[in-house]
Amino acid sequence: MPASRTDGAAALLDCLGLSAVEEYLYLRLLTEPRLSTAEIGRRLDMAHDRVHAQLHSLAALGLVVAARHDDAGAWDESSEHTGRGDAPDAWYATAPDIALEALVRAREADLTRLRGRVEELMRNYRQGHQAVGPDELIEVVSGQEAIAACWRALQHSARTSLRVLDKAPHILVASPADEAAVIRRGVAVQVIYEHAAVRDPERLATIREFMDIGEDCRMLATLPFKLALVDDRWALLPVSTGTALQTALVVRPCSLLDALSGLFALSWSQAMRVPRAEAEGEPGAAGRRRELLTLLASGLTDESIARQLGISTRTVQRLIRDFMDSFGAQTRFQAGVQAARAELL
Repeated sequence: MPASRTDGAAALLDCLGLSAVEEYLYLRLLTEPRLSTAEIGRRLDMAHDRVHAQLHSLAALGLVVAARHDDAGAWDESSEHTGRGDAPDAWYATAPDIALEALVRAREADLTRLRGRVEELMRNYRQGHQAVGPDELIEVVSGQEAIAACWRALQHSARTSLRVLDKAPHILVASPADEAAVIRRGVAVQVIYEHAAVRDPERLATIREFMDIGEDCRMLATLPFKLALVDDRWALLPVSTGTALQTALVVRPCSLLDALSGLFALSWSQAMRVPRAEAEGEPGAAGRRRELLTLLASGLTDESIARQLGISTRTVQRLIRDFMDSFGAQTRFQAGVQAARAELL
């Protein structure tokens, strides 16, 4: 009988839904072509009819072809032999780069069609239940590992947009490579960071990496809670705003999801852009001014701005007073807003 599935090739074939016998037959024929039905039956200690049926299943998938001697003694390989009543003389495995690629493309096409039917099926499901209960619209996810797995699944399901209110605590730290994969699929990523993240030099450096790969991000002094909106289909947010994230909610299309989407849109309109790193060739003073103005508009304290820029608090206060005087602003926030309107940020 076939050996256990331990080798790499066998593991790759699991996704095709082959039986253990079918998998064994294909792998054996890859290395030993021209085995007859009788020879295969002897090696597997299997009845002739069963071997014949397994080989025909593989032939239907395009993984093997039958061959027979012609009158001149030459081998004639053709899938047509599999339909004849008499058994062929030998069997060949189809080259993997041809057979498996065709199966993979067919499976991808099936999954694409299935994805297109999900929303239709959900509408039928809800109609069948007449009244949609809260438990169908809001799902509770408990445990950090479960929340992290749910977030990964939602990211992979995003089609058009991914909108995030980024606020501590974090249970799954995204990497630029992860986000780049999402952006390459054509998903627009918008993130609003709380200023506590932006004032941390290491975190700001990471945020700028996200910006370089296409993330559109802004910042606010404070955010009400963590939130992730995936297309217009799901929202993920914590049950509470404590220091530990142990329970989260998945919200499906309903008035609550609409409200959360509206909250993000309002926050986005009020947020300031995250300062980019000083551009190559940009004068140091101009780059420093642009960054200071952006930090000022985000609501950071003088001490935080000083740490961010690597200058003294007194220098920050002097620069802020100069900016306020030049803009005729009464408050520091007004100076930041007017600088943004003047496209100095």
